[in-house]
Amino acid sequence: METAERRFKILKLLCRRRYETIENLSEIFGVSERTIRRDLDALSLTEPIYTQQGRYGGGVYVTDNYYMDRMYLQDRELNVMCKLLSAAENGAVCRLDEDELSVLKDFISEYKKPGTDYARKRRENI
Repeated sequence: METAERRFKILKLLCRRRYETIENLSEIFGVSERTIRRDLDALSLTEPIYTQQGRYGGGVYVTDNYYMDRMYLQDRELNVMCKLLSAAENGAVCRLDEDELSVLKDFISEYKKPGTDYARKRRENI
């Protein structure tokens, strides 16, 4: 992944989640924390993001009223959501193929609130 693409994706992720840690960003993008810090320095020159130090609440934030653009679902994501909605409305069981499961997992990981343990919640609902 090129630098510009990674920076765009960092900003996109921050606009969706509103907060993330440098450590998590490093893991997500497979680069060092120093690289993430350089990316954030560059982004902060043109975008309303800021970092906050501290053990609790420390991390990277995007200002409250900033959105890069409206985030719309991709066609693949929308198709899976419509399939799930249709099954729910009809009280039917919904079977997803491997590609649809992958889309749903990606969707959940991208939109989950920071600190949410999806695997734990899933086990509790079974």
